[in-house]
Amino acid sequence: MGFGGKIKEFVTGEKEGADNSAASDAKYPGETCALCGQANCEKKWAGQFWHKKCMRQMRKTAKGMI
Repeated sequence: MGFGGKIKEFVTGEKEGADNSAASDAKYPGETCALCGQANCEKKWAGQFWHKKCMRQMRKTAKGMI
């Protein structure tokens, strides 16, 4: 992939050759994330469902509050 492919990936938000099968990787496909509100969550913590990236973001935010 050259420079043009990187620009296309940035503009469209999807990678070349990727099958975008995030729904099949989700442990809780019908639940929505507590942070972003999108479906297909991977983790359950404190009675709420989270994406892995959202969980990392909230941990970093909470660490900064202490």
